[in-house]
Amino acid sequence: MTEGNEDAGLPRIGHQPGRTPLNNVISYIERHRAAFPDRAALRWVDAADLGPWDGRPSTRLPHREISYGRFAEDIDHVAAALRDFGLKRGDRAIIFLPMGVLMYTAMFAVQRLGAVAVFLDSWARRHQLGTSAACVQPKAMISHRAAFDLVAGMPEFGGLSIRIIAGPGADASFSARLEDLIQREGSAPVEAVEPEETALVTFTTGSSGVPKGANRTHRFLCAQHEALASLLPYEPADADLPAFPIFSLNNLASGVTTVVPALDLAQPGPRDAALLVAQLLHEGVTCATLSPSMLVGVARFCAESGIALPGLRRVVTGGAPVSRDNVRDFLRIAPRAACWVLYGSTEVEPMAHIEAREMLAQPENPDPEIVEEGVNVGHISPELEYKFIRIRRGPIDLKTESWATLEVPRGEVGEFIVTGDHVCRDYFNNEDAFRRAKIVDEWGRVWHRTGDLARLDERGNLWVVGRIHNVIERGGRYCFPVRAEIILKRLPFVKQAAFLGLPDPELGERTAVAVVLDIAKADEAHARTEILRLFAKNGIPVDVLFFVESIPMDPRHHSKVEYDILRRSLQALDPDEIPKGGRRA
Repeated sequence: MTEGNEDAGLPRIGHQPGRTPLNNVISYIERHRAAFPDRAALRWVDAADLGPWDGRPSTRLPHREISYGRFAEDIDHVAAALRDFGLKRGDRAIIFLPMGVLMYTAMFAVQRLGAVAVFLDSWARRHQLGTSAACVQPKAMISHRAAFDLVAGMPEFGGLSIRIIAGPGADASFSARLEDLIQREGSAPVEAVEPEETALVTFTTGSSGVPKGANRTHRFLCAQHEALASLLPYEPADADLPAFPIFSLNNLASGVTTVVPALDLAQPGPRDAALLVAQLLHEGVTCATLSPSMLVGVARFCAESGIALPGLRRVVTGGAPVSRDNVRDFLRIAPRAACWVLYGSTEVEPMAHIEAREMLAQPENPDPEIVEEGVNVGHISPELEYKFIRIRRGPIDLKTESWATLEVPRGEVGEFIVTGDHVCRDYFNNEDAFRRAKIVDEWGRVWHRTGDLARLDERGNLWVVGRIHNVIERGGRYCFPVRAEIILKRLPFVKQAAFLGLPDPELGERTAVAVVLDIAKADEAHARTEILRLFAKNGIPVDVLFFVESIPMDPRHHSKVEYDILRRSLQALDPDEIPKGGRRA
């Protein structure tokens, strides 16, 4: 453990035999309450305080904070109230709140009772919320009035007997206000649980667009924390600004201070980079976890504004491909920071990692216009076992197949699969998702199919070349999006870009380039000529090129192209043959 050795010699949370309070993840917070009650747990900016801010990073944003002692006390109060309302071990409670102190208070209160906290992403579409609720059959929901109004009348939410509102809008239809429960006196003991009891369900839509609830057991959450803490150790005085809620959970388990990003993670805005830089400059932030789009945005903003971030000792990024250019630009404005690129997913975090300077030191082609096949995500986590298997889009059953027929030779591209202690083993109440995404071996171990196509190089580095659902099968040859998109993103006149396949009666699929053009920097004729020249130089075929107004990005990180949506929009404009060079969509 890495909380300044504060957990050294103590029983391992989440891994005790049988049913005991020590298996409940809330035990981390209980230890911190006893060891350092006055240390700040969370620091944040109230929405009302953002209005008067002048938009300049030199102006400090007013932050509020809560200590570990007070945080644990508030959790206890809310847990006691929820128990009195009838929430008990095994019940599911939807928590539909933005990342912040209320969200974490509610989550830990639910888990304290041995109940299951369910996260519905604020960027999920309405029909996905219904599908998610049907999966978990919630007894309680804790959210703002707008969310209750959004799901009103949806039959999947009809079984809610406990309705806790946060913020304004309370009326007789609600059981209570969350803010009032925090002030209510009361205490609930930490519920004893088995290691494999569910603590948290988080939904991921994946490539199919159908929500899958990752079944995060108490043991899994603790194993994930241990893997992250081993790779990214904290010092007691650290303060971490995380863009991903799962990293906030790791911070809280580690006993360090979390500075909540002062922005709406579901709806990126023009002030986001300035807000983040203001927090990084003024709030004693020593570590940060940023999505690739945030990393790029902060680096660009600081470079253009002449700002450096000397206080950062570590930044972590991941969730989408990160290139050498991305980390090189960030190190220019944070020269003292270790910049770690983490490769992981909802089901397994971390899977691999590489530090920026090691990434930049890797040999590359002396011709800057030649781009490697894929992104180097570094060394596979030592806690994991791994394999590379042939491209297969359907389920795999080892009762009828064998590893010998599935695995590809070392060094060749295949789907990357893993097993280990911090691998999420199944999905909540979803056997079909398990069948499609997992493989059970002869020893009963569960292997997770990442859906990523990758290879190992001669130095043991993992190179991710694309997603199995997005690989293009053109005339018997596989084409991968990652390298093509790195080439496109390097071009100064490209705002957004994607490389994808479209159905073709002769080739199976034809390759398509979609580009959002910065018309101030190049016209379509020049852009077309340059793109086709670079792709030809890199040996990547281009059958059609589109100039489009926008490219749909994932609502979670705003770093991944939503290929299915883009493909449908291009096909709608492409009923017949299109000449090479495309047309404007």
